[in-house]
Amino acid sequence: MKRGWVGVLACALAACGAAEPVASENPLRAALEESIAGLEAQQPLVLRYNPAACACPPAELRLGGQWLRAELTGGAVVQTWLAAAARTPPERLPVPLQAIGRVDPEVLRTPQGSYAVRIDVAKILAAAP
Repeated sequence: MKRGWVGVLACALAACGAAEPVASENPLRAALEESIAGLEAQQPLVLRYNPAACACPPAELRLGGQWLRAELTGGAVVQTWLAAAARTPPERLPVPLQAIGRVDPEVLRTPQGSYAVRIDVAKILAAAP
């Protein structure tokens, strides 16, 4: 009797087949990584302060025609700008900015599942147009 169950189980498993391969890379993530890799070292970055009602970074980077959440580092200049932008009345948001910085090639995920990047801001140039 045990041999019968083993045979049935073996047939059932064989009928299920292997799981379909999962794409090793998300095309959206790959496109973001490609866009980041294409940024030049001294290329001005267009940023904006645009906080969300989630635990996402409050800044965004304009990349490839879209806005992407951005975690900013870079010392006192960045912290001063973020603090000043945080005092901006909601009707005057988003607050635009141009800066020079290094975009980390690793694409991050926010707690809500959105993509984000980390930028080490070296220099703030001016308010973006």
